[in-house]
Amino acid sequence: MIGSALDLDLDYSVGTALAFLGTLAALGVGHLFGDIVLQSDADAAGKGYPSNDRLAAGTHPWTGWPACLRHCASYLAAQAGALMIVLLVIPVTLPGIAAALALSGSTHAVIDRRWLVQRIVARKGCSTWPQASFWVDQALHWAAMLLAAVAAARITTITGAAGVTAAGLLLIADALRVERRHRRRVLSRPAPSDRL
Repeated sequence: MIGSALDLDLDYSVGTALAFLGTLAALGVGHLFGDIVLQSDADAAGKGYPSNDRLAAGTHPWTGWPACLRHCASYLAAQAGALMIVLLVIPVTLPGIAAALALSGSTHAVIDRRWLVQRIVARKGCSTWPQASFWVDQALHWAAMLLAAVAAARITTITGAAGVTAAGLLLIADALRVERRHRRRVLSRPAPSDRL
């Protein structure tokens, strides 16, 4: 059922495996370059979700999205460049590449708003571990890139790529809804922490 909804070709081959591995490698290299080398200090500082204190003082909950989207644009450019290099040696379909970039970009934007990372760190009870946020952030990005590489290897049609892109847009829309709902809670009563 899922295969037909996304127009997946369910015949596995060496080519599919190579497309997956090549895409994962390219997305990973693009991730390192886009997340570290290309990201500006202003975008890194400004892309996160506002704290409860800032929300209570009247800051809009979507403050930071412009910086986040600027960062995601350069991040995706780095990943797309790395994928173009991989295409020189491994065949990956253009719909697969589009699906991978849509999945990588949408998940990257939501993760980089930082509230999901903060929630996981708090739930794990490792808030005193100085590097917890960084490693949770990276684990989420790499898990998303794993899924994006699977999408690149398996999706061969524009319909499949459009389905993944639509899912990515719905993910961002839901993140916006969560952020707006959290602000309402903060304004209605003081929240004990910055967790969503």
